Amino acid sequence: MKHGIKIVLVLLMSSLAYGQGSFGEIVGKVFEKSDSEVPAEYAKIWVEQGSTKFGAEVDSEGRFKITAVPTGQYQLKGIYFTDTLDEVIYANVQTDGISNVGRINILENVQVVEGFDVVEYEDPLINFGDIGQSRISSLDIMQSPVRNSPKQLIASRNSDIKLNDNGDMMIRGARANDMAYFVDGVKTGEINPIPSVAIGGITVYTSAIPAKYGDTTGGVIIMETKSYYDLWRAWKMQQNREH
Repeated sequence: MKHGIKIVLVLLMSSLAYGQGSFGEIVGKVFEKSDSEVPAEYAKIWVEQGSTKFGAEVDSEGRFKITAVPTGQYQLKGIYFTDTLDEVIYANVQTDGISNVGRINILENVQVVEGFDVVEYEDPLINFGDIGQSRISSLDIMQSPVRNSPKQLIASRNSDIKLNDNGDMMIRGARANDMAYFVDGVKTGEINPIPSVAIGGITVYTSAIPAKYGDTTGGVIIMETKSYYDLWRAWKMQQNREH
């Protein structure tokens, strides 16, 4: 009986940890061809993380939305009746963010999606759904001269955040202990030093904080570390560039 209780507790904790993870959405529109406004209704669009697929069906207006996608970079895959998506399109999913891949013309061999390169993902000038938040990508981190100090890195990228004499972060003069910190969906007392090469991205809320992060007046710092799948996808992107 005790062993049974332990197993239930382990499964419950695993479920809670997954539920507290960092997720975002992928949206876009799918049409048959660039010179046609015929939507590719019923087409299936998805991304993969290992053996798990996250997908959606295109509606009568050509729109799709893939929800609850773990953070990271993904290559979109699609099928429309017997035709598959040949174009290489990458979507960068960030915490609580919406990655808009624009228009996809699924029946064309050469397709152009505004704001996206057919080889690798590029950050758009305007991000959807980022009111009151700022993001720091893994590329931004690697190019920063203070990449080895997460606190200095965050403060250097957001004018609302200052470091006090003790090196603690404060948002708009709020007390340091009013801030909430999350690493891979788990709440922590502070942001501990993490090697920059292991950080997948950082999201900072200075206002419009979602209720799921609790009651805090000092802002929220969310850090995601790179997983095996992030490293594998980075390797695949490199292979595409070389070929």
